[in-house]
Amino acid sequence: MTETVVGRWCAAALIATPDGRYLMQLRDAKPEILLPDHWALFGGAIEPGETPDAALRRELAEELGFAAKRVEPFTELLIDLPLRPPRRDRMTFFIVPIEAGDVATMVLGEGADMRLFRPEELASLPRVSPWDLGVVLMHARQAALFPLRPAIP
Repeated sequence: MTETVVGRWCAAALIATPDGRYLMQLRDAKPEILLPDHWALFGGAIEPGETPDAALRRELAEELGFAAKRVEPFTELLIDLPLRPPRRDRMTFFIVPIEAGDVATMVLGEGADMRLFRPEELASLPRVSPWDLGVVLMHARQAALFPLRPAIP
């Protein structure tokens, strides 16, 4: 049995509009990256000595030229990736509420495209990061999934 390698610790943004859409990035079609040509949340690796929220703010500035007003913790996942050798990544997800008009001020600095999606539309796509999709659906359906907790906008 192959031992699992401790992988990257990443921060990712659920960039959400008040009408329930999520801003996603189409990853570049480079075969050397994980999930090439897939829709995914914006974010990236947390550098040594960096806090997850600081890393997310840095990534949003680099990838979108965007300074988030609010960054709220949402959930965290450990993901065992079936790579060779197997790798375990830690993903810290944050909610970044925006107004729909904020997207027009963003400049895509990384990736092939960006677009707002409703959760159902995102779930119907053939090429979307499965863990990002799961977290988007968890956020979008939190009132039904976690009825005893107040929803995080």
